Amino acid sequence: MLDFPYVKKRDADLSTNVTVKTNKLNVYYGSSHALKDINITLYDKTITAFIGPSGCGKSTLLRSINRMNDTIPGAKITGDIFIDGVNIQTESIQATALRKHVGMVFQKPNPFFKSIFENIAFALRIHGVSKKDIEAVVEESLKRVGLWDEVKDRLQDSALQLSGGQQQRLCIARTIAMNPSIILLDEPTSALDPISTEKIEQLLQELKRDFTIVIVTHNMHQAARISDYTAYFHLGNMVEIGHTEQIFTAPQQSRTHDYLSGKFG
Repeated sequence: MLDFPYVKKRDADLSTNVTVKTNKLNVYYGSSHALKDINITLYDKTITAFIGPSGCGKSTLLRSINRMNDTIPGAKITGDIFIDGVNIQTESIQATALRKHVGMVFQKPNPFFKSIFENIAFALRIHGVSKKDIEAVVEESLKRVGLWDEVKDRLQDSALQLSGGQQQRLCIARTIAMNPSIILLDEPTSALDPISTEKIEQLLQELKRDFTIVIVTHNMHQAARISDYTAYFHLGNMVEIGHTEQIFTAPQQSRTHDYLSGKFG
C-alpha cells in the first residue's frame, strides 16, 4: 500500500450514469501520436482527475472532450467521443454549441479585459439572455464561487484588478453561468498560492453536486484530496483508471505504482 495520507475516501453513492465515453480515441499532432486507443468512461456529478508525467496526453484528452484540438493545425482525431450518448465527432455537431455544454477553465486565469460584471454577462448577452436575467445570473454565479461578497460593490471595476485566485474563481463563475453539464479544468491551481488553491478545491467539491468535473493536475495530493476517480496516463496511453482510493492505495498496474511512489515522473 502506498503512503498517501491525503487520499479521499470514496463516497458510497457515486453516480453510475455515464456522461462521457470514448471508443478507441486517437489524436495525432503531425507525426506525433499523442493519444493511443483511449477507452474511458466518465460519470455524472463526479470529479475525475487525470494524472501522469508531462506530455503523457492528459491535456490532449481534456481538449478532445470539447473539441479544442480541432483548432490545432495538423491535428488528426480518430475514434469516437460520446457525451450523453451523442457522438460529438460527427459533422452534425457544431463545436461552438458543444462548448456551451462543456465548459473549460485553463491553467492561468484568463479574465476578459472587461469589468467583473461583463466577464460573466458578455456571453449571456450574446446568447440572448435578457438584461434582468443577466443580473440575476451574474449574482448567482458569483455567489456560487464565493466571490459575491468580495466584489459586489465593485462589479464595474476591471477584472484584472482581482488577485490570481479571485480571477480563477471568476473564470469558473463565467463558465457555470452558461449552465454546462461538464466542466473541464486544466491545472487550474498550478499558478495559485496554497490558500487560493484550497478555496478552488472546496469550490469544486461543491460544484460536483450539479456538474461533471474533469481536472488535469500534476499535484497528486490534489487528485487524492478531491477526486472520485483517477486516471493515470503515460506516453499517450491510459494505463489505469479506477476509484481514487484504489488507484492511490492499491494500483493494479506496476507503471502506476512506480509513478505514484516517485520512481519516475
